[in-house]
Amino acid sequence: MTSTKSKNPSQKHPLRRIPPEETAVDREAIKRRLLARRLREAQALASRMKILPDGSRIFLRFDSSARYQHLVLLISFTTLAITGLLQHFSHYPLVAQIANWFGGAQALRIVHHVAAILMIAVSVYHVWTIFEIWFVKREYGAMWPRMQDFKDLLQMLKYNLGWAASRPAYDRFSIEEKLEYWALLWGQTLMIITGLIMWFPVVFTWVLPGESVPISRALHSWEAILATLAILTWHTYHAQIKVRNQSIFTGYMTEEEMRHEHPLEYERILAAYDFVQKARQELTARKVMQERGAASEMASPR
Repeated sequence: MTSTKSKNPSQKHPLRRIPPEETAVDREAIKRRLLARRLREAQALASRMKILPDGSRIFLRFDSSARYQHLVLLISFTTLAITGLLQHFSHYPLVAQIANWFGGAQALRIVHHVAAILMIAVSVYHVWTIFEIWFVKREYGAMWPRMQDFKDLLQMLKYNLGWAASRPAYDRFSIEEKLEYWALLWGQTLMIITGLIMWFPVVFTWVLPGESVPISRALHSWEAILATLAILTWHTYHAQIKVRNQSIFTGYMTEEEMRHEHPLEYERILAAYDFVQKARQELTARKVMQERGAASEMASPR
């Protein structure tokens, strides 16, 4: 049974008029939240600058989590490279003799597997930190490629060829660091997948063709050689020979190092520090005014 009442389509529901004072309160609340968020971000950035007793300033580059990850990666990668290459080239008499000094092929294989488990563990933890940045902090992360990176790459090539007078000004990470980082992620992913296929061939050939085992062995071997050469040349040069950067071990850079290697990040930290100091002074002044106002009210006769 249909209703006999018809609604006039032109009739509009009356809108509630929002009082001006309510709108002002909402705007002030939004401003306070935005200011509080900006202040928290500035405090986090400013806290990376540490003033020493002698007045000099040092800057935090890597926290303890990043340093421990690098240390575990350094130990596991070195162990994997030595034990893996000794097995791969064991058909040479000299290499076979060196392998025997380490206990033979079986001992090398056991040590290789232990180091592989260590690398897989630190890789899983690192992926977890990436997901935390993406889905919890809602940020891309400092290592995420940006259009500025391609401009910096062209500027660096021009500078190295003598076509530009200055090198690019870097922020948190340079283009060299980003290229090496993404190459490391790709290499580790390939090495872990192919290594697991060789370690558990029966399990993986349930779903993969049998040819996947020799293909994995070839990819694993050549990627291992490529990664070892990249570490011995590219990484060693850029991190130890070119600038002798020890911040991944100590966690800190000097002010001169920051100004030269990461000038944009250096300026952001100083600006954040000034902003925090100014905000603290304003909050202190506001608190003093409130205390004086409260004291005057208490002192006034009723």
